Amino acid sequence: MIHKTYEEFFRAAMGSAASGAPYPYQRRFATDTELHQLIRVPTGAGKTAAVILGWLWRLHFAASDVRQMTPRRLVYCLPMRVLVEQSVRETRKWIANLQLEVPVKILMGGVEGDEWFLQPERPTILIGTQDMLLSRALNRGYAASRFHWPIDFGLLNNDCLWVFDEPQLMGAGVPTSAQLAGLRAAIGTFGPCPSLWLSATLEPQWLATIDFAGRLSDETLELSSDDYDPARPLFTRMTAQKTLKPLGVTASNDGKEVAEKVVKHHRGGTQTLVVLNTVERAKAVFAAIKKQTKAPGDVLLVHSRFRPAEREPLNDRLSLPAADRIIIATQVVEAGVDISARTLITDLAPWASIVQRIGRCNRTGDDGPGRVFWIDLDVEKNAPPYEPVDLKFAREQLTELDGSDVSPRSLDEFKRKHSITLPFPLTQVLRRRDLIALFDTTPDLSGSDIDVARYVRGDDPETDVQVFWRSVGSDRPTEDEPSPNRRELCNVPIGAMRAFLKRGSERVGYTWDHLENEWRPIRAPERELRPGIAILLSSAAGGYSDLGWDADSTAPVEPVRIHLRQPAEGTGDDPISCGPALTIANHTQHVCDELAGLLQSVCELPEAWRGRLNKAARWHDCGKGHAAFQHGLHEANPALDDAALWAKSGTRGRLRHGRKYFRHELASALAALQHGLLFEVAYLIASHHGKIRLSIRTMPGEDPPSDSIALFAQGIYHGDVLPEVDLGGESCPALKLDLSPMQLGGDGSWTARALKLLADLGPFKLAYLEALLRAADVRASQEEAKNV
Repeated sequence: MIHKTYEEFFRAAMGSAASGAPYPYQRRFATDTELHQLIRVPTGAGKTAAVILGWLWRLHFAASDVRQMTPRRLVYCLPMRVLVEQSVRETRKWIANLQLEVPVKILMGGVEGDEWFLQPERPTILIGTQDMLLSRALNRGYAASRFHWPIDFGLLNNDCLWVFDEPQLMGAGVPTSAQLAGLRAAIGTFGPCPSLWLSATLEPQWLATIDFAGRLSDETLELSSDDYDPARPLFTRMTAQKTLKPLGVTASNDGKEVAEKVVKHHRGGTQTLVVLNTVERAKAVFAAIKKQTKAPGDVLLVHSRFRPAEREPLNDRLSLPAADRIIIATQVVEAGVDISARTLITDLAPWASIVQRIGRCNRTGDDGPGRVFWIDLDVEKNAPPYEPVDLKFAREQLTELDGSDVSPRSLDEFKRKHSITLPFPLTQVLRRRDLIALFDTTPDLSGSDIDVARYVRGDDPETDVQVFWRSVGSDRPTEDEPSPNRRELCNVPIGAMRAFLKRGSERVGYTWDHLENEWRPIRAPERELRPGIAILLSSAAGGYSDLGWDADSTAPVEPVRIHLRQPAEGTGDDPISCGPALTIANHTQHVCDELAGLLQSVCELPEAWRGRLNKAARWHDCGKGHAAFQHGLHEANPALDDAALWAKSGTRGRLRHGRKYFRHELASALAALQHGLLFEVAYLIASHHGKIRLSIRTMPGEDPPSDSIALFAQGIYHGDVLPEVDLGGESCPALKLDLSPMQLGGDGSWTARALKLLADLGPFKLAYLEALLRAADVRASQEEAKNV
């Protein structure tokens, strides 16, 4: 459907719920030639619609020069996990109303059924939390397969518009977001990759990091007098009446006094929202309110420690009109939650958080007159997760505003009158050398990886691990126990998980060991747990109840029913080689065809790199002709013809190669080098499974050849014979594989040449090329499977 004006487009997106034209600032964002980088408007002013609909307009309906400057992926980053689905639901509704084919995906960790990364040429909206998105942008994706890290890294740092919603809640994520923007601009990307930040309390100086300073446009998009025109609907929201008073109690651990006050101030037939600073206090107040005889029947608990399977029905209830309800929540409702309450009760919190919370009271202007009450805290004892100095500053402002109107417009005027500028200390700042170090996804000699938590959330004590429950019986999970799915992952503070695993021998957590292909028990939680790690618990271990994560609960946990069952991937696995029986020549041609189609639609690439990608596709699987790989295929399917060289086994299940850790792509890359192909081609071949990139290393516990002098690495022995391999249009001649590039030093060193390639092209572009070849390979395999 063609839309001639943005007003027409906006009304179509809103559908029957449309209340008029877009706000003037929303129109400016969509129709100005230059993309705005900062949007600073009060809560409730429709920032999400401004950005998402503005991007869709710029991508599909704006002038041609604007369309060419608009990235094809929008990455919408929220500070917290709870109710990300709300943004997804609204976005999908707008797109359906517009009749556009733009998929909306949630990036929250775990296995997904719809693999967005397989369509890098397709306009896509990705919505997730800073933990999941920033960790992927740093090549260390939380709750994702390590072999998938480079794919996400490449696609999220090229041809994307990054949107950071409510950055004042993101801690160390703010300087990281700015540094990534600066480093992309300095190092280079394929396709434009700008960033924008939106908040009611954003200060431009928060983004003045070493590599982004001076790159921020001078103009901040704010509400103008046109937006505040009393004839426009936004005026009602911005002047919605609400008054501020102290609740008259100090927070306590049992929550009883607060619960009594909440029930006392709740008005029947309306909605009351209570925002508390910690999950434990929220659960305590929730339990205390449930015991109150005068409490309404509808009392909801909202926090970040629920599994999506339980949170999704909760979202559905929140989206329904409130008749008589009390919602007990944590700070997760500060961003991305479109709810409105007649009465708001909040803990003392930093001023930026207070402003966001107040915005949930009489949000639309139709739930007034609104009332806001604040709960005082002993800031020396109960400040966490915040700093005492920030709470004291907020207390001063709340005291000054006692009895006053706190509508969005009034708070804006108060800020200007008192010249309130919020500090934002830059602690852990990502530098170029850190980014380059993160490009290498190979664990160090002790098996550890670089921890990116300091760049994602800094020193936040609430840094999480991802936990899921399975029925595994008394024995440990088998190697075929599937990877976790997004709907079963529960966020748990890393400190709470360490304490939980120390409580008794029956509480054992398991993590996937990619080297040994097994779910390994966690023996030393203090040392082994790291942010974002996925941990499998037996259902019998407890730890979850109708309150969400509940360390005190010993009741068995019902596993989430998952239809998509994908085994965890090990270093020696070749999961997409278990499709229909196909020769190397046939599968290679399919990959080349997929890549050719893909390259017609992705962002512009230099012609030289298009040629290198095509050559890499042609040679990517020649190493499957190695006897070790053919052994694995014939073990899986003895009916395969011995006279042919096969790429796919014709069976399902794990392949058992003739050698431990065997990697066919290493054999392919070595053969390509020996055949005289460019190193750039060999690198793309070696890296397309995410297992061999900057170095060729012998794996711990790898079986050496009988000749102990010979070089060996990842199942390849120096001097191995690779037979002649038909690649469908050309062939790889028979040869003996030369592993000398694995040695350090000299012009022939793999690592030296890979580091030079990395320096010449840059990490973002190089990873993007890796992702394109990987996408073509997987797409070809999936199409082949459909024809079985």
